[in-house]
Amino acid sequence: MARAVLVGGTGQIGRAAARALAADGWDVVAISRSGTVPAGLAELGVQAVAADREDGEQLRAALGGGADVLVDCVAYTHAHGEQLNGLAGSVGSLVAISSAAVYTDDEGRAFTGAETLGAFPQFPVPIPETQRTVEAGDGDYARGKVALEETLLGGPLPATLLRAGAIYGPGSPLPRELFFVKRILDGRTRVVLVSGGASRFHTVSAENIGELVRLAAARPGDRLLNAGDPDPPTTTEICRAIAAALDAGLEPVPIDESEFERPQLGNPWATPAPVVLDMSAAERELGYRAVTAYPEAVGPACAWIVGELERGRDWSDSYLGGFFDYAAEDAELASRS
Repeated sequence: MARAVLVGGTGQIGRAAARALAADGWDVVAISRSGTVPAGLAELGVQAVAADREDGEQLRAALGGGADVLVDCVAYTHAHGEQLNGLAGSVGSLVAISSAAVYTDDEGRAFTGAETLGAFPQFPVPIPETQRTVEAGDGDYARGKVALEETLLGGPLPATLLRAGAIYGPGSPLPRELFFVKRILDGRTRVVLVSGGASRFHTVSAENIGELVRLAAARPGDRLLNAGDPDPPTTTEICRAIAAALDAGLEPVPIDESEFERPQLGNPWATPAPVVLDMSAAERELGYRAVTAYPEAVGPACAWIVGELERGRDWSDSYLGGFFDYAAEDAELASRS
C-alpha cells in the first residue's frame, strides 16, 4: 500500500486531502502538533502523529519508514522548502499548497500593498499559471509562497504546487463564510454588498483541493497548478448559497462603491476587479474534475462555523472580527428605506 504523510493534517485542507487519499487506497498519516485527527478520519484508517513542522528532527521522526508522497498544507517559506528538499531519500514526491496571492498584473500590481482602488491588480480573466508573480522573499505571505515554489521546483524531489483561491471548508482557521453566517445568527435580514455584489474572488472547496492532491500524488511531477471551484460565485451568489444552507432569509443590498471607497462596508471577497483562476492546466495535466461546487460544499462549512460559534469561538481577534460593527451598514440600509 502506498504511504502518504500529511503535514498540517488536521486543518481544512489536511482533513479533506486525508479523506481523498484514504478513499483511494493510500495508507495515510496526518501530522499535527496535537497528534489527533478530526472526527471521521480514524474510521478511514488515518493515523495521527504529533510533531512540530518547524522542528526538522520531529518531522523526520514522524515520517517513520518514509513516504511515497508528503503533502504539506502549511509550508510558506524558503526555509520550509529547504526542509522538505532535505527529505529526499525518505520521500518519493511532494505536494504543497501555495496561493493565488502570488500573482501580479502586467503593471506589477499585487494584492499586497493594494490600498487604493487604482492600486488593485487588473488580472486577465481567467488567470493562467504563466501570469507574473511577486518576487520571492521573506516577511510577506505572497513572496514567501513564491520562495517556497522556487525552492521546491528547483529541488531534488518531484513537486506539485497548488495555487489556491479563497479556501473554505470545515476546520478553516479564518472562515470567510463567517461574514454571512454570523449575520444570519444575529437575526439580520439584509446585508450591504460593495461593488454591486458582483465581486468574484475565486473560491475553492477543501474537497476540491483534496481531489487535486489525490491526483498529483498518483502522478508525481514538477508543476504549478491553480486550484479553484467550478463556476466561481459572485458575492451575491455566495450570500444566497449560505442563506439557503442555513434555511434563512438574507437579502443582498448592492451598492456601486468599492471596498476602497466604503471600507466599513467591505467583505472578505470584496475585490473591485475579478480574480478568477484558469483551471485548464489541472484538467489537462492531471485529468482533474471538480468533485463539488460552492452551493453544495458551503453547507458543511457553514454547519461547522455554527458549531464553533456555539462552543464560544468568535474570531474577534482576527481580521474577521472587524466585519460585525453594524453601525455603518445600518446607516446605509436606513438611507435606502
